[in-house]
Amino acid sequence: MVSPSHPNGTEIGRLDGKVVVVTGASKGIGKATAFAFAAAGAKVVLAARTRETLEQVAVALKKNGAQALAVPTDVTSVDAVKQLIQQTLDVYQHVDILINNAGIGHFGPVVDFEPDDWDAVLNSNLKAVYLCAKYALPSMLEQGSGQIINVLSVAAKVTFQASSAYCAAKAGALALTKVLASEVRQQNIRVTAVLPGSVHTPFWDGVPEHPDFEQMLTPEHVADTIVSVCQQPPGMVTEEIVVMPPLGIL
Repeated sequence: MVSPSHPNGTEIGRLDGKVVVVTGASKGIGKATAFAFAAAGAKVVLAARTRETLEQVAVALKKNGAQALAVPTDVTSVDAVKQLIQQTLDVYQHVDILINNAGIGHFGPVVDFEPDDWDAVLNSNLKAVYLCAKYALPSMLEQGSGQIINVLSVAAKVTFQASSAYCAAKAGALALTKVLASEVRQQNIRVTAVLPGSVHTPFWDGVPEHPDFEQMLTPEHVADTIVSVCQQPPGMVTEEIVVMPPLGIL
C-alpha cells in the first residue's frame, strides 16, 4: 500500500530527520509526546530533571529503533537550558521543533500560598517557556524554519480556586506564545499553544481531591495532537488548539 503524500511529494505524517526537543519528557504528556514523535521518524531529545527516569525513556525509545538523546535539565536554569540546546546541536547540528511541556503545580488559596511555591510555579510554567524558546530560536532562525509548541492548559483562560499561581503562569505563557508567534512568523517559524483540559498524568499525584481519572484525557491524546500540528503542511499555522475531555471541564 502506498502512503498518501502532499503535492510536494512528502509523505503525510512523516517527520524523518527532524530534531525535536521535548521538555518534561520523563513522564506524562512529555513521555507520550516523545514516543509519538519517534513513531513519526523524528530524532528526539529528552529533557527533564530526573536523570534515571529520563534515561529509561531514552532506552525504551532506542529499543523501538528511534534516535534518542537524554539530557537531564532544569528548565528554569539559564545555564542548564543553554547546555540542553548546545548538546542537541553538538549531536544533531540543528533544532527543528521545540515542545515546551515541563511544568509543576502547587495549589492553595492566596492567603496561605507561600512565596517560594509561587516562584517555583511561575519559573517552571512561564520562565522556562521563555528560556527554552530563546535558546532554541537561533538554530531555527539560521535555517529559516522551525516549530515551537507550548503545552499550556485551559487554566490559561479559565480560572480555578486555589490555583492562582498556576493560572497566572499559564495565562502569562499564553500571552508569551502570542507575542513570540508575531515576532517570528516572517522567518517561517510556527508557534502554537496547546491547551489541554484534565489529563490523567502524575501531575495529580499530590492533589488529594481531583476529577475522575476515567473521564480525563490520556497523555496520548495530547501527544497525538501535538505531533499532528507539526505534521501540517507548509502554508498554514495552527496558533492555538484546545483539547478537552468529552465531558468538558471536569
